[in-house]
Amino acid sequence: MKDLFTENVTRIFLLTLLCLFMALPSLPAQSQEQPEQKQTDQTAVQKPIDQTAVQNKDNVSPQQGITEASAVLSPMVVTATRIETPLFQVTKSVNVVTSDDRDEQEQYYLPKLLDNEPGVNLQQDGGIGQYSTISIRGVPSTYTQFQYNGFPLRDAADTQSTFSYFTGDLYGSSNLHQIEVLKGPQSALYGSQAMGGIINIIPETWQQGLGGNIRSEFGPNNTFIENDTLHYGQDKYYFNFNPMYITTDGEKNGGQYGYYYRNKGFSAGAGYRFTPDINIEFSSIYANSDLAMGSSPSLDSNGNLITNIADPNEHRESEAGQYGLKLNDHVSSVWNYSIKGAYTETQRHYYWSAVDTDHSNYDGSTGYLETQHNFTITDWLGLVVGADYEKDYYNGQEPRNPYNNDYTPVYYKQNWYSWDMFSQANLKLLDNSLFLNFGGRSNNSEAFDPKTVGEASAAYLFKQTGTKLHTQVSTGYRTPSLYEIYGGYLFNGQVVTIGNPNLTPESSTGYEFGVDQKVFGGIVKLGLTWFHTDFDNLIIYDGSINKYMNAEKGKTEGFETYANIFPVDWLRMNFAYTYADPQYQTAGGQWQRQEYMPRNKVSSLLTFFLPYNLTASLNLTRRDAKVVPLYNPNYNSVRWDEPSSTTVAAALTYTFLKHYQLFMRAENLMNEHYTENAYLMPGRSIYGGVNLMF
Repeated sequence: MKDLFTENVTRIFLLTLLCLFMALPSLPAQSQEQPEQKQTDQTAVQKPIDQTAVQNKDNVSPQQGITEASAVLSPMVVTATRIETPLFQVTKSVNVVTSDDRDEQEQYYLPKLLDNEPGVNLQQDGGIGQYSTISIRGVPSTYTQFQYNGFPLRDAADTQSTFSYFTGDLYGSSNLHQIEVLKGPQSALYGSQAMGGIINIIPETWQQGLGGNIRSEFGPNNTFIENDTLHYGQDKYYFNFNPMYITTDGEKNGGQYGYYYRNKGFSAGAGYRFTPDINIEFSSIYANSDLAMGSSPSLDSNGNLITNIADPNEHRESEAGQYGLKLNDHVSSVWNYSIKGAYTETQRHYYWSAVDTDHSNYDGSTGYLETQHNFTITDWLGLVVGADYEKDYYNGQEPRNPYNNDYTPVYYKQNWYSWDMFSQANLKLLDNSLFLNFGGRSNNSEAFDPKTVGEASAAYLFKQTGTKLHTQVSTGYRTPSLYEIYGGYLFNGQVVTIGNPNLTPESSTGYEFGVDQKVFGGIVKLGLTWFHTDFDNLIIYDGSINKYMNAEKGKTEGFETYANIFPVDWLRMNFAYTYADPQYQTAGGQWQRQEYMPRNKVSSLLTFFLPYNLTASLNLTRRDAKVVPLYNPNYNSVRWDEPSSTTVAAALTYTFLKHYQLFMRAENLMNEHYTENAYLMPGRSIYGGVNLMF
């Protein structure tokens, strides 16, 4: 019955889209009635005038050039320079995804929104909630630093201190303002874990009046997704609270049990202005999830893939929360500063059998303090100086010898601290045509020798032709994690230490050069960027000696390109292509292709703004073949070639009476049978729901 229902719903969905697309040539310009909650001052920020620096989607007139007026209205980004900077002045490669993109695609899973951007690749090991990672330009997710509202998101118990194990929980986007993706080594501005790039999730703040929404979504496998928001604000203060809830029975993959997933969480924010120049702000994000686990994919004796199956007794209970506070003081037209701090706590508890005490715990916490001072020396020179302090705690627990029914917990506890100083000079020359940035950071760790990194970037804007050239040279580093230094496990009741106190930080040097061009009066926007990054002292797990070691060199090189086309008022087309060839050096000195990474990725997104308050989107993504290490029946590791995949997603939204929306969303619309990192991915999935705005 479920298959028949899905097929009928799919036919209706495809027929509706087909009728709309066939009618497009005769459609007039859109006079679409917008929901009231979007008619705020923030809308001007989310719909940019100028877009030569990044691949961002906007609904403005394509005939507008880069003028002083457009510079004033150009959207602001903060991640590229640590201060608010007009987009057209940015010297680095940045992608911006806004709440408008979220609404047009009806996609509230934040990492999925980023997957259309050039240089960005999302990998999901299955359906909703399953382990997910984001890589930038072929660099493993280990080197991507996540931030929420400018605060670093850490899992101090993770093997590399990343946020990867919680990427699958990032569904709470009802209060999203925008996501900024800064690419290339960024340690000079943001320290460790930033050798691949930064993903900064920025929420809405300082909303005026009372408002909110209630959004409910339903899908296959008893899936229910709730994303709500409530906000109220005046000139002196604001607050918002944004709960979310997700439940699904998950895919069975031919087995008896499904990969269920439960997640309940929220984000929240508040602010108060003591004076027009002094304010304090609070932000938080929290998720509490329960995720089914099971077998790992493997190969049979003939080299055929054995798909993963859920185990009813194996699951992971996890919790992640961050609570941040920031004081802003605009002292004068020359000097302003901020003081901020955050506490982040993570818990991951893995249950391996039906025995309650048979579980492994990986708990971490991070305290973070930072001060930043911004100086406007002249109208063409600005300075940023600051310092930060971080202390990490790792608490681990393992059952002593479950094979002999001994579940006595054995504990691991470690902590350390580090403090950094950073600075940056920003120059605007030649009538705001030449932009130069120079930055540096000194890292001082309790456990490692001091490390200094730097960067230099530049952009030149040809205002008459709408051409922008940009280049960047930067160095990065990643300090080993607590687990890589002190970690271990239990075998037959004995502690086996695989951490290595003699590890040294990893380092990288990155280069890029790109051009962005507007043609046909801005109707078409094109961009092409070449990049190359070298890595040294890469930390690997050496199975021959059962320890983490500094052993490998690595590199990635390629290019990314995009085309944003706005031929008529009711159609926007966004295309992106990325070629990345990441490699690492083996113990024998040979260069080998990086596992899990496709070399080629193409994405296209068509967005239709239709009469009768209809919005539709159609998204196609193709990833080529990649190498995935799997075990055969003899427990030998085999480099398995995973076939390429092509997936199609679509969405349709109808707005009525200003405050109400009905929507449908389809993933894997063509029912492609494919795997991701050898994990079986869901087939065609149709979702629908309602959004009430007030």
